[in-house]
Amino acid sequence: MPLLEITSATAPKDIKSFTKRLSALFAELIGKPESYCVVTFSKVDYLLYNGTDEPGFIAKVGSIGHIENDRNAKLAATITKVLEEEFGTVNDRGYFVFTDVPAENIGYKYTTFANLLKQ
Repeated sequence: MPLLEITSATAPKDIKSFTKRLSALFAELIGKPESYCVVTFSKVDYLLYNGTDEPGFIAKVGSIGHIENDRNAKLAATITKVLEEEFGTVNDRGYFVFTDVPAENIGYKYTTFANLLKQ
């Protein structure tokens, strides 16, 4: 259930190709099959970061496992570079929030991942 949510006041030039690119890259970085990954982009009307409205972002990453410092650092560095290219942000204009979600807290196929993993 790896999830990557990007929020910014700057929209991608081509949202479909942007999210497809991020999906493949995210799956590789998080170490899970792309068939389980979800990537979303939300444009907000205004994003104020450090008192200015220069391009910035918030990235939320959730996963059942595979959330640990080395992987998180590599993922943050790689995705930040993509966002720099796409939005013109700089590396100090966004935060990543990583959440290791317990399997029992994710529903899928009429049940939870915890129950599916028991099968």
